Amino acid sequence: MANGEPNTRSTSISPEDVKRMRREILRFLWLRGRPPTEGSTSVEELTYLANLVPRTGARLIGEIGFNAGFSSFAFLSASPDTQVVSFDLGEHGYSTVAKKLIDKKFPDRHTLIVGDSTKTVPAHRSKNPDLHFDLVFIDGGHEYEVAKADITNMAQFCTENTAVVMDDLTPWLSWGIGPMRAWTEAIESGLVRQEEMFKDGQRVSVMEPPGKRSWALGRYIPRS
Repeated sequence: MANGEPNTRSTSISPEDVKRMRREILRFLWLRGRPPTEGSTSVEELTYLANLVPRTGARLIGEIGFNAGFSSFAFLSASPDTQVVSFDLGEHGYSTVAKKLIDKKFPDRHTLIVGDSTKTVPAHRSKNPDLHFDLVFIDGGHEYEVAKADITNMAQFCTENTAVVMDDLTPWLSWGIGPMRAWTEAIESGLVRQEEMFKDGQRVSVMEPPGKRSWALGRYIPRS
């Protein structure tokens, strides 16, 4: 199926579906003594991400930032045809436990690559020069240099049809300064074309405070 075509095997995901997913993941981690210690993607954003699968016709999804597996779970729940490749620093023990749940629920559909994404993404590209993602989700390091590298490096896996979602676009909060700067520069340099922005689940035309969870959807622009 080509990117952008309807995915007839996909399932519409509601906020209630997402809440159930989150409860399942959290219960799995708590029962194994590995509760998440970092914040996770909001219900609104997870719902948005899951429904991007049928909207874009995505089958192969690449994401930077696995953490407790919430976004991977959402992507994989959206359609039996999706596969996800996650790049994660691997600094949290609960990520390994969450990976076990993902593999149990969605066998042979998820790959977790552990390490510094500024190195592992280019390395994965060199080993898979013909691999292309239909959808990319960037929710990695918050430092400007890391966010910039993640946007640039993931472009190597993308075509003009690939949808890219950039997370943490909240420059009024400390962790959003780097991602927002990197994303803005990607747009200004002609690497990315932005299509829409969301803040706390609501579509906006300008990203400004207050707000806790903000993200944007765009497309990589082919280099001539």
